[in-house]
Amino acid sequence: MLDLHSHVLPGLDDGAPDMEQALAMCRLALDDGVRLMAATPHWYPARDPLTMGGISQAVDALRAGLDAAGLPLELVAGAEVALDPDLPRLAREGLLPTLGGGSYLLLECPLHTSPRLLPDLIYSLRLAGLRPILAHAERTWAGTENWDWLQGLVGQGCLVQVTAASLTGKLGSAPRKTAEALLGLGLVNLLASDAHSASWRPPGLSQAAAVAERLCEAGAAEVLTRLTPQAVLAGEDPPPAPRPAQRRGLFFWRK
Repeated sequence: MLDLHSHVLPGLDDGAPDMEQALAMCRLALDDGVRLMAATPHWYPARDPLTMGGISQAVDALRAGLDAAGLPLELVAGAEVALDPDLPRLAREGLLPTLGGGSYLLLECPLHTSPRLLPDLIYSLRLAGLRPILAHAERTWAGTENWDWLQGLVGQGCLVQVTAASLTGKLGSAPRKTAEALLGLGLVNLLASDAHSASWRPPGLSQAAAVAERLCEAGAAEVLTRLTPQAVLAGEDPPPAPRPAQRRGLFFWRK
């Protein structure tokens, strides 16, 4: 499996505080069947001193730590980029930390604000040659019943990432129900851990992949955790989002 959203780089944000914790997170990921992680620290364009060079240096340091510890986990650089009106300009100038240096950009959806900014921003980023991925959409507006705005963004070429712990219920009932609703609408393109530590939000995708495989048509786990992440890193179009399992014509959510 490939995990394209994690806060594993030591000391850069609210994720791993040091190399010891970062390596502990990497061990957990490997034990769960993850072979590649994208290191995606929070990045705030208006105020963050973090640069693409700084992220790359931190990735290189963690790679060295992995080699010394004998941990065969592959790392790629990226960032979880906060929404900002200046993103299109930064994109045109090649200043945004995309996933693996390619054409896909992980966008951090704010947890409590309206999605009004997103359509114009997504349109501008697409014109600049980037393809946005919306991080943890199920947590951003959990509980909403109208997803027309998200379907519109998907129609613009945006991908949707759901957090593994949301789908398994570890982040609460509202994100779980919303994650299931998005699967039911065929709006989920990939699962990622959004891991921040080895304890309270650890790496791992297998449990969520099993839930998706149960709720969706056969092969959903493969699409969400391997095929789509591979396409993202290769700069290719992803496979279609998994469709819900059909049982008497209905998609069933857990009670």
